[in-house]
Amino acid sequence: MIKANTIRDEICELALMQYNKKYVHGSMGPDTFDCAGLVWYIYYYFYHENIFYKGYGKSTTTMIMTSKYGIITLGNDLSILNNGDIVLFHRQSLKDNIPKIDNKYPGHCGIYLGDNYFIHASGTEKRVLVSSFNNEYWVKKLVASKDIVSDFEKKISV
Repeated sequence: MIKANTIRDEICELALMQYNKKYVHGSMGPDTFDCAGLVWYIYYYFYHENIFYKGYGKSTTTMIMTSKYGIITLGNDLSILNNGDIVLFHRQSLKDNIPKIDNKYPGHCGIYLGDNYFIHASGTEKRVLVSSFNNEYWVKKLVASKDIVSDFEKKISV
């Protein structure tokens, strides 16, 4: 059996191979992505499971957060993140003044790479890029993380 940290490294490597690919809303790869499509593509590649499964909500990001797969942790504690974890962000609307940790409907997601970096498909930048939690903007918007790897590795080893 492959160790989880090896899988985590491979997840990050595959995610980084998507760097600079074009952002297209609703796209799930392999040549263009939106944020949830990028996350879906990476995990589908490794586990052949639809991580939207049994998720609810209006957006695919919310469906990832609420799906039956993974172990969700609410809040913005960076110390608990492992490379390969999904990071979920509050997407501020024009009516929101302050991002809230208790927002139940995140609108953006990415994959944590380690060392305070994550990869995501940015609608603003129109491409897949790497951003840093050293920028307080992202820390304030982080509402949850989801550990898909540990959940799938438990199921594989049973």
